[in-house]
Amino acid sequence: MTEPIRKSTRQRRTHRLLTPNQLAFALMSVFSLLLILRNAELAISSMSEGLRLCARTLIPSLFPFMVISELIVSTGAVRPLGKLLSRPFRWLFGISGESGCAVLLGLLCGFPVGTKSALSLFRRGRIDRAELEYLLTFSNNPSSAFLISTVGSSLFGDHAFGVRLYVISLCSALLIGIFGNLLRKRSGSSLAPSAVPDQSLSSPRGILCFTEAVTSSALSMLYICAFVVFFSAFTGTLEHLLSGWELPDAIRALCFGFFELTGGVSRAAQCAAPVSEYLCALAVGWSGLSVHFQMMSLCGSDTVSFRSYFPAKLVHGLLNMLLLWLSRLVAGWLL
Repeated sequence: MTEPIRKSTRQRRTHRLLTPNQLAFALMSVFSLLLILRNAELAISSMSEGLRLCARTLIPSLFPFMVISELIVSTGAVRPLGKLLSRPFRWLFGISGESGCAVLLGLLCGFPVGTKSALSLFRRGRIDRAELEYLLTFSNNPSSAFLISTVGSSLFGDHAFGVRLYVISLCSALLIGIFGNLLRKRSGSSLAPSAVPDQSLSSPRGILCFTEAVTSSALSMLYICAFVVFFSAFTGTLEHLLSGWELPDAIRALCFGFFELTGGVSRAAQCAAPVSEYLCALAVGWSGLSVHFQMMSLCGSDTVSFRSYFPAKLVHGLLNMLLLWLSRLVAGWLL
């Protein structure tokens, strides 16, 4: 009897201990609370700026694409498109043609359109969970408008750099997908065929497709804006805290880029060239915790594993830096 009692006692003690993830988030929560309480007025003004960002930039640039991508999946338009993309995408990435549509939407329209399209396919039974988790590693990328207009033209004053950064980001995402497919084949866990559609999740017809696409996208947009507003308050107060420390501009850019993409590329642009470009490429590939949490909120109650997602985003940032270096090297040879 003593052995079962000892085991139950050890189990209770184990349950009382925080996991590393729980401990990290607990400490971060306390730090965020103290930071915002210490700078309440600054937090309010930063949240107001975040709301303006949502109203002026985020919603107009994302919401239409989210509705359209949902319509493409719900109306069944993804199926004929999937047939056209089936052979190349299955050869390169080991995914179905319908999943290839989600990848294309993510590459062209920016996050979280790719994630939302992949989730729509999964929830309608068109793909299985393994394929969804694999898609998340390389279908969630910044949009061309953000990289070319905001980063290239506005922050760096160089439209060509924005175009090059967008192409590099696309190439890195595709390389991650190809490399991930090779790893799956080597481990013998290649992707299973697409799941059989569940009739209970069959797509609505007619005008219901449009109404459901708009309401679903509106709810997802609310989640995204909530994260943007929170991280605006956090990074705003964090900047006030770091202003009292004599940190190098590169370290400051890395700190902000870890949490939020826009803040990271903005601080990277303040660094000296060419370090500023490499830091920007790293921030674009990583994309920031704000974007990652937005994606996780879209997944909702679906039991999706993110074990491969976070390493893939870090590799994305490092690949961006490597490809940027190679592009500069080739440009130097040609000139």
